[in-house]
Amino acid sequence: MEIYTKDSYVTGSMCDGKLKLSVLAADEIVENAVTELMGDLGIDGIVAMERYKAMWLIAKNNICFMRRPVWREEFTVKSYISKHSVVKLNLDTIVESKTGELLLKARTELAAIDLETGKIRKAETVGFDPSMENPVQTEGLEFSRFPKTCGGMTESVTVRSTSLDYCYHTNNIEYVRFMLNTYPVDHFKTHEPAQLEIHYASQSFEGEVLSIMKESYDDGDQFHVLRDSQEITSARIRWV
Repeated sequence: MEIYTKDSYVTGSMCDGKLKLSVLAADEIVENAVTELMGDLGIDGIVAMERYKAMWLIAKNNICFMRRPVWREEFTVKSYISKHSVVKLNLDTIVESKTGELLLKARTELAAIDLETGKIRKAETVGFDPSMENPVQTEGLEFSRFPKTCGGMTESVTVRSTSLDYCYHTNNIEYVRFMLNTYPVDHFKTHEPAQLEIHYASQSFEGEVLSIMKESYDDGDQFHVLRDSQEITSARIRWV
């Protein structure tokens, strides 16, 4: 059983116009914590590629905001494997203030893909051992079912080289950026994020044109990112 812990603080590059931790920075914190935990366990993506000819992919991410920390505020990040199935791992991440106040909580679902066949691998064939699990699940992070389609096209985005990760796929965080860029700056002045839940269905690559579909509801917005008619990513962002 391993719990990843890191003390940090809100730097200037993490802030939005309110001098609070931005949605994009929160997503980066969660994904970095998951990556570093897997590294501490010796089963991160680099090891999976080199030793097991596989790749860990984030299938889903659900982040709930209690309070966004402000510029230079200190916080602690904790991440651990909370549940596993034959082919999937759930990793829970919490961010707390120095006084123990819960700032945000997240659940990330990982699956391993075989590099040769493209098929999902059993987690235990990619270095995972059940003893790595810490069976304490954070409440209120169950994944949702999204509608198959939503709204009309808000805009299109061409994937550029700086949006790629080390595997030359579009970085997960870039999809969040694409969605957030559909909002005008005044939206962020008058709204606070409550939840970002994102599901990754496929991958996109340099030069591809993605369509950002968006439909608004009373409490937020539903997104679908498509390449031609194929869904790449879907998400729900709730605001208060």
